[in-house]
Amino acid sequence: MPGTNVPEQMFDFELNQKKGWPSPYAVDYAAAYASGESGVKAGMVVSLDANGELVRGLASDGAVAIFVLQSMTDFDVLSDVGNVSGGVGAGLVALGAYELQTTEFVADTYAPNDPLTVDDGAITPANAGKLTKGTLYTDPIVGVVSAGQTDSEHNATIKFLAFWPVWLPPVPAD
Repeated sequence: MPGTNVPEQMFDFELNQKKGWPSPYAVDYAAAYASGESGVKAGMVVSLDANGELVRGLASDGAVAIFVLQSMTDFDVLSDVGNVSGGVGAGLVALGAYELQTTEFVADTYAPNDPLTVDDGAITPANAGKLTKGTLYTDPIVGVVSAGQTDSEHNATIKFLAFWPVWLPPVPAD
């Protein structure tokens, strides 16, 4: 019986661990996706909603970012006809000590030490869950640019953004 899912190429959407993972001390997390959630690609940011399920982007300003390791349509996340899978998404939590690189960021010029937040998709819905430049103490900061942008080793049109994950929620106004 043929399957119904068509997986993407593994190099189209990526989250790569440059340093610090795998490690017995790594901070990773796995959970089911919230009902109705869609479009989550490897390298995007998800967070936990009030039910402890994964949602695309940040569920609130205080939510901790989780950088997704697999697209939600990959066979190890979504079961296909005749296949068995865990049925959950997994990622690296922004509280871990590692350097990451992702393909999922909003096109811009990034320099080392630029703070990163998560696009909420309000202006461009396709950007929801992608990293973008942020403003310290105003936006929830989920990363800081390390080495900046580089070309993918598989496809020169695909770019990576290297960063260190952090968790810095915005400071509430008085």
